[in-house]
Amino acid sequence: MTVDQVATGTVRTPVSVRPGAAVGVGFLSFVLGAWTLPSTVPGRSSVAYLSAGLAGAGLLLGLLLVADLARAAVARRAGIRVDGITVGAFGSRLRAATIGSHEPRTGARVACAGLLVSGLGGAGFVTLGWLPPGGGLALAGSAGFWAGALALLITLSELLPTPRTDGGRLLTAIVHRWTGSRERAGMAVARAGMITGWILIAAGVALAFVVGALGLWVALLGWPALASGRAEQSRLRTNTMLAGVRVGDVMGPAPEILPGWRTVSAAVEEMARTRMPGGQTVFAVVDVNGAFTGVTQLCDLVAVPGDDRWSTRVAKISVPLAAVPTTTPGELLSDLLPRLAERPDAGCALVLDDAGAAGDGMSGDGAPNAAASPRLIGTVGYPEIAGALATVTPLPTGRTVAPASGTRTGRG
Repeated sequence: MTVDQVATGTVRTPVSVRPGAAVGVGFLSFVLGAWTLPSTVPGRSSVAYLSAGLAGAGLLLGLLLVADLARAAVARRAGIRVDGITVGAFGSRLRAATIGSHEPRTGARVACAGLLVSGLGGAGFVTLGWLPPGGGLALAGSAGFWAGALALLITLSELLPTPRTDGGRLLTAIVHRWTGSRERAGMAVARAGMITGWILIAAGVALAFVVGALGLWVALLGWPALASGRAEQSRLRTNTMLAGVRVGDVMGPAPEILPGWRTVSAAVEEMARTRMPGGQTVFAVVDVNGAFTGVTQLCDLVAVPGDDRWSTRVAKISVPLAAVPTTTPGELLSDLLPRLAERPDAGCALVLDDAGAAGDGMSGDGAPNAAASPRLIGTVGYPEIAGALATVTPLPTGRTVAPASGTRTGRG
């Protein structure tokens, strides 16, 4: 097992519910119960309308959650780390490793799983909503109809070809199959996202003069598409500039060790007394057995109020090792960037020697493995990346010359 790789298989996916989920369900329940359902099924009580609205909102949220559970199951089988699903004000969101860093066809399979569940589920609710018997079930059928209609609208929005949607993942897989180039596929999706964004913005502005404020909602959909397209283009340009640059070419020195059981006050006093190397901002935290448990930054230590430094342990403010990406000197820097983005808390990645990484010194969840202790030989973060970009020499052909092997452009 290589660094930051996880075992395949299906396990339970943790689901966390944020307070915003209640706000989203309440708002949709009010819209359905106060306006939509009374106009389609008149003659019912206010309590019945609000109850049916709550049921419709629950159906929609449940369908979106099931769609994300399907995405999570497919992602796990493909070896993608799945951290869980977050349910918030705007539905559910799958928290997983960057799917774009894996094979495009893998991302397409994950996308298809979610689209099939939400699309078929929405179509099923709409169909059942057209065929309800009379009486009290008519209101329930109408609630199901509108929940299915909203699910279909969300599915259609996910089909838009942008870097952040399922439609973009499908387009990436198609272009990659035609060209065999991930760079061309990524650039095609980035351009498609920008074009889609401008079309939606223009169409929304035009519709605003015809149907009023409803057209502005269409324009608002264009801004995320446009922003994601621009961000993807920037990412691809960065990867092109860093082509051939490896972690070992730019990594900083190994961080100093801080005992996790020591108080913040004692740690800061020791830094001042021993005069640690200038520019040292990241420190490795170890437990009483000498095993790595996480990392902490100088800014986090200094940010602890003076009155609390005597009672706060270093381990309490450290970033757990599971939230810190790991790498090896031979890995391409462009391959590390997605993992840095998905685990930003530490602001850097720990560089382990190749022997330790190959020996599975880190377990799949990022916890230390007692059977093998990899040697920590450096760190690489955004200062090192910025230094690498500053030293890259562009060529007239658009290619770049990477820094010479062994060159250090980062901390220390």
